[in-house]
Amino acid sequence: MTITLVDLVGLGCFVLAVLSLLVLVYLSYRHLELIESMLSNSSFVMGNKNLYSRAGLIGRVMRICTVSILLTMPKIFVYRGLVDSREVDSFPVAMRCLLVVLWNLMVISFLIFVCMSEY
Repeated sequence: MTITLVDLVGLGCFVLAVLSLLVLVYLSYRHLELIESMLSNSSFVMGNKNLYSRAGLIGRVMRICTVSILLTMPKIFVYRGLVDSREVDSFPVAMRCLLVVLWNLMVISFLIFVCMSEY
């Protein structure tokens, strides 16, 4: 059995996606309430909090991922009236960068992994 470059790239992307997800799980366990309190006027965040609050760990991960999506594309959410632009602007830059990078890394790595698995 030989390991090809395609296999290594696929495995690397899978590992990156899993590591990103694990960090998001940690953040959802340790910092979710703080993050949600910084976006307390957001109907999007509060609606997801009400929807997923009784879903355990998976619900917490869903909530942190929706905040990551919101911070990745804030103009769309502001335009639709789902979030207050002042809250997004006052969100801590370090936490915002961490959430955006983790979300994008997880999504891109997973997509590359799926595309590479066809070869």
